[in-house]
Amino acid sequence: MTFALVFVLVGGYLFNFYIEQRGLERFEFQTRLLKNAISDRMRTYEQVLRGGLGLFRASNGVTREEWHDYVSNARLNEFYPGIQGMGYSQFLSAEQIAGQEAQIQAEGFPEYRVHPEGRRQRYLAIIYLEPFDWRNRRAFGYDMYSEPVRRKAIDRALATGEAAISGKITLVQETGQDQQAGFLMYLPLFAEQANGQRRPQGMVYAPFRMNNLMEGITGDHFSSLQLEIYDGSLNAASNPETLMYRSRPRPPSSYYHHNVRLDIGGHQWLLVTRSNASFVSTTESIQRALLLAFGGLFWLLLFYFLYTNAKARFKETQLSQALLANEERFRLVIEASPTAMVIVNAQGMMTLVNAHTEQMFKYTREEMLGHEINMLLPEVVRRRHSGHMAKYFQHPTARTMSSRDDLYGQCSDGQLIALEVGLTPVMFSNGPAVLVTINDISSRKQIEQEKARHTAELERINSELDSFAYIASHDLKSPLRGIEQLSDWLHEDLAENASPKVQQYLRLIRSRVQRMERLLEGLLTYSRIGRIDAQLVKTDSAQLVQEVFALVNLQPEYQLQIQSALPEFVTARVPLELVFRNLFSNALKHHDRDKGVISVSCCELKAQYCFCVEDDGPGIPAQFHEKVFAIFQTLRPRDEVEGSGLGLSLVKKCVENFGGRIWLESEGRGCRFCFTWPKNLEDNPE
Repeated sequence: MTFALVFVLVGGYLFNFYIEQRGLERFEFQTRLLKNAISDRMRTYEQVLRGGLGLFRASNGVTREEWHDYVSNARLNEFYPGIQGMGYSQFLSAEQIAGQEAQIQAEGFPEYRVHPEGRRQRYLAIIYLEPFDWRNRRAFGYDMYSEPVRRKAIDRALATGEAAISGKITLVQETGQDQQAGFLMYLPLFAEQANGQRRPQGMVYAPFRMNNLMEGITGDHFSSLQLEIYDGSLNAASNPETLMYRSRPRPPSSYYHHNVRLDIGGHQWLLVTRSNASFVSTTESIQRALLLAFGGLFWLLLFYFLYTNAKARFKETQLSQALLANEERFRLVIEASPTAMVIVNAQGMMTLVNAHTEQMFKYTREEMLGHEINMLLPEVVRRRHSGHMAKYFQHPTARTMSSRDDLYGQCSDGQLIALEVGLTPVMFSNGPAVLVTINDISSRKQIEQEKARHTAELERINSELDSFAYIASHDLKSPLRGIEQLSDWLHEDLAENASPKVQQYLRLIRSRVQRMERLLEGLLTYSRIGRIDAQLVKTDSAQLVQEVFALVNLQPEYQLQIQSALPEFVTARVPLELVFRNLFSNALKHHDRDKGVISVSCCELKAQYCFCVEDDGPGIPAQFHEKVFAIFQTLRPRDEVEGSGLGLSLVKKCVENFGGRIWLESEGRGCRFCFTWPKNLEDNPE
């Protein structure tokens, strides 16, 4: 059904697309015809100019009367509508201007002047222009080489020897009334010199007014098109100043729109055509409507056929399901189930039980069938259960009763078992019933109780560990402080009389006491890692590294270098500070030189940052790389290097508590401790 609808819609869409493409092709064909008409007309005008050029080349000199006869005989208005006239302009130097003006004035034109005034290197003055009416008289004597747009076309004609079209101009013939955009077509006339070279002599040219020209070309042949002509390339339409012609006001919405470039006389015009009407024929429109109508009718007929067929199949399916749902097959399904299943009718009597029910409640099938299901429940709840069952049959729905903790069954020997019960209403020919699914969850209950007991035991052990850590941190420190104070008193009393040996023993006592205090503090910190919620704050790790190094570094000879950008992110600042503090302390404590450099770098992984702390100390052999992270482990005697042996084990436990890992790289001198730290602790809970 869906396929048929898609077929009809796609077919209609494709046919409509084909019709619209036909209309678009007709529109574009009309545009090409218009372009060819303009191009052909301009080539015709070029041929007229070439005839005038031939007149000059065929004679030693063309008089004004001869030029007048030639143009009049051409009958421009009759055969070449749109052309404003034909003229001849002559190249002059500044020294030739006066003589030229005097000569033409002597021919009966006393007002003749070469204009505009001003001294220029070259002049191209109009001396012949026919028809010599009032409009063209305004251009008589005009120096066309003085205006940049005309000069560009003139230079192109001289360079190529071919006809050249100027850009958009306002003709000198315009009076302000019915003013139109115009252009000129030039064809150069050369004089052959004795050395074989050609010298520019003048220009045969024709002025055109765009409106008059286009009306003469288009007439009534392209009434369905709205035409705009712009002076320039394809981008000219964006500039209103380049508009040369518009056939009629632009329609508010265009059905078709096409841009085409016209190259003529070494110049480019942009023709923009629009139409607010479709070029689809009436026959094609009727065909499109008929296709949609027949497609819709076909779909409706198909829908009716499929609906009738589906309805018949549905009835057949119902009949088949009724046949399959016979009691014998249902019994087989119940019997094969690995779960205890009982069917109870509306009176609460068991009508069907499976073998698993016999095993669970230790009753035979005969002992249960025909008896109330209450016999499988403890005696104290049987009466109450009868009321619940009657209420359930009023609105039977599928439900589970797994969330109750007080749901128990009673076996034939009186043993109580924890149950999980599911109820599913079923319908038989003799009335409604309910399928009871029963699971023994005694083992699961026992496991949950054992789990709760272990949880309570773990909580007790953690509480005792907290108490021990508190005692180690506070109560055990008191006698240590007493021992340290006694050693200080002995040192003061024996300051002058004690032997060097006694002084050494006193210093050793104080050193051991301080080591014991550091050990107790380390144990307290180690025990609390992971059991105290860390506050998440925005942390600038670069600033954190600098502050921690300044805190632990007591010798200015050791320097810190940050080799890469360190991130700023929201994290547990205190644990991260603990990691850097112990790594810096370890690097400074075990350095074998009076000065050194500690370097910190960081790289970004997928969901973690990898920080590295590197020193230039003595290094650690490969066989001790794992040992250094063990608790109470040091690689040098404690009398040589003061330490509790907990620093790197604290770092390892802290990093792993936040889901990271730490490792050591050392070959020869220098150690490089690298650890990963999550970018987002909310995604990596402790």
